[in-house]
Amino acid sequence: MTATPVDLYAPCAPGSNMRSLKVDRVGRWRLARRSCELYSVQIVSSGAWGRIRVTDGHDRELWEQPSTFTGSFWLSAGALDGLVVDVASIDHGANLTINWREPDGEII
Repeated sequence: MTATPVDLYAPCAPGSNMRSLKVDRVGRWRLARRSCELYSVQIVSSGAWGRIRVTDGHDRELWEQPSTFTGSFWLSAGALDGLVVDVASIDHGANLTINWREPDGEII
């Protein structure tokens, strides 16, 4: 059984529909609650034996990194009905910056 994600909220960047959040702990995090575009993932620092998985609201995998080495990954993937990030590690977890676009500036 998959754990229920914890909701995180991010406003749009000024003059844009782009949103960005830092995810720096182990867990399952819902970044968006509606359809959006996963734009990019940046792994700023890695966790010990870490893994990152990004899915849409239907648990359809958009991107997975089985080991958390640092780097930037441009993705431009469509996420239906939400955007969820799973971070697994034997320590506190990786330090990520996730960027995505939503249809408007409303926070839902």
